[in-house]
Amino acid sequence: MTNNSYKLDVKNRKILHELDKNARQSNSEIGRKVWLSKEVVKYRIDRMMESGPIVRFYTLTNYFKLGIVKYKLYLRLRDVNSEKIKEIGKYFKDHEKTEWVVTCTGRWDMIVGFLVSNINEFDREVQHMMNRFSRHIQEKAMTITLYLAHHLREYLSDSPVNGRKNIIYHTSADKRISVEDIDLKILKIITNNGRMPVREIAARLKTTPRIVQYRMKRMEKNDIILAYKVHLDPKKIGNIFCKAIVYLTSSTPERLNEFVSYCSSLSQAVWPQRVMGTWDFELDFELENYDKFQSIMFDIKERFSDIIRNYEFVIVSKEFKLDFFPGCYPEFKKRDFD
Repeated sequence: MTNNSYKLDVKNRKILHELDKNARQSNSEIGRKVWLSKEVVKYRIDRMMESGPIVRFYTLTNYFKLGIVKYKLYLRLRDVNSEKIKEIGKYFKDHEKTEWVVTCTGRWDMIVGFLVSNINEFDREVQHMMNRFSRHIQEKAMTITLYLAHHLREYLSDSPVNGRKNIIYHTSADKRISVEDIDLKILKIITNNGRMPVREIAARLKTTPRIVQYRMKRMEKNDIILAYKVHLDPKKIGNIFCKAIVYLTSSTPERLNEFVSYCSSLSQAVWPQRVMGTWDFELDFELENYDKFQSIMFDIKERFSDIIRNYEFVIVSKEFKLDFFPGCYPEFKKRDFD
């Protein structure tokens, strides 16, 4: 085994599949489904966290319902060396309003997702960034996310999936819901600690497990908490992370829905996204190689040549940050969550 590749055996693949469906399943529950003891499941998960593909476990929150807007900033850099790229990456990683920070090869060198209240707030953060790094910014582009889907990773499953039942999505059109302060505190804890037991969450908030459990169940019922997932490093299992950036022409709503539905049905897709900005759609993949990516995009262009004007791509080389809720806490290192 090398640092860049981790060979998944059948049992580990099945464990990851269960964690991808619901990371709050206990080791005992997972064990019953994959025919292993809870001790063996715990050992395998711990090993995959230490040297394999598991980065951490997270809670997927519908932040649109809480009045939060997602903007992405795309940067083409100039006059930078590896140290300067690290400096810029760290600046965004430490920023309290950023969600996703990655460096890439392809059309853009860096992508930064922001979770903010409105476009004015986003504009202030962009201006602060430009004041600090303007001499290193050759080009920039921005988008606002309208629709974001989260797929189950079908390549972890041995059996066919059931279409949209395996897709969780949220949109900027979702009705806003007011929550109490304790709910926000819970979300900030479990965003990067999706398997943390209720009793530990309660202890950190100085309340009772019963109250925490009730609050979480209510947020699940109201589709504020959408899922509990495993955050994987695709490179650790020999995959690459590719993002297609798609420019569309004018089309009928029906044809656009056909395009979005088809892209969302692709088994290799992870995060299909409808955006407004310089381009119109983004499609994220975890694939075995670039040739596979080209093949998929050729098929999409052939099927929808009437509405696809152009597409570009990036391949993610390093991920500095992925936090699905603003102001969330980092991962706490206690891992025995059975």
